[in-house]
Amino acid sequence: MESIFVVNKFEEGWDTKELIQDIFTQEEYCIQALEIPDEKIYGTEMIGQDLLEIVLTDISENELNDDWYINLTRISA
Repeated sequence: MESIFVVNKFEEGWDTKELIQDIFTQEEYCIQALEIPDEKIYGTEMIGQDLLEIVLTDISENELNDDWYINLTRISA
């Protein structure tokens, strides 16, 4: 299953200017701040200056109850 999330609230300490310019930093944000497992991240892209699109792949039904997935659902626009 593939899922797309758009995040508009960023954890303190992360520079959105840096996220705009660097895909590696976007993925690091997803892994470190949002605690998304690396293998679930298919891709990321900044939309404008304040939205981060996150595409996840291979989400199993039992992962829908994981803390990171629930948190991501809650903070998504």
